[in-house]
Amino acid sequence: MKRLRSALALLIVFSVMLSIAGCGLSLRRSRRSDRDRDRDRAEDRADDDDDNDDELLCETEFGTYTIGYGWIEVEGQSNPPDSFTYCDEGNEDSRTPPNNLYVNHDTNYYGLDEGDDFCTAILQQLHGQAAQFGATAQMTEYGTFGENQVYRFDMVGDDFTTIQWYVCGDHEYVMFSLAIYDEDEAEDDHCMDVAEDAVNSFEWDR
Repeated sequence: MKRLRSALALLIVFSVMLSIAGCGLSLRRSRRSDRDRDRDRAEDRADDDDDNDDELLCETEFGTYTIGYGWIEVEGQSNPPDSFTYCDEGNEDSRTPPNNLYVNHDTNYYGLDEGDDFCTAILQQLHGQAAQFGATAQMTEYGTFGENQVYRFDMVGDDFTTIQWYVCGDHEYVMFSLAIYDEDEAEDDHCMDVAEDAVNSFEWDR
């Protein structure tokens, strides 16, 4: 367990390094059909009763979201009320860093109409971090999920992929940061589905 805590601690530090505390997003038109994609994913999930039974409803001070496919909270690496870490049940004792999802709520300095400033700031940060790891970084998606405005940023290196979604509030945000260290395991532990479903299901507690 100590090894897991050390590994996850490093992952959280890495995720936090990639986040920007002073970021905000502006409203823009989605470039894709988010609702169609969400509907397809919901139908796929409905075909797997066992996974639906394992869905975890997470109720926090800043909002609610679901974590599915048998993933669990790693309580020793969570810092309520604003930060939570999840991994696939059974991997909590792994000797190597497992694929994991880090959720963090924070305030920022920009309003919803200052998305250009946000994008410039976060990309500068990501490019700087990517250079240290020989990785590449870019903004890959933006649009609306339900009532939320969301931006996605990807960093891809030789040994890892980090995908971050920022769900925007006015002068606040929730970052969902997915760290993928084992691509072969990623399909079995459904880590991408878990992360996307968490983002899509998020509702602010206002």
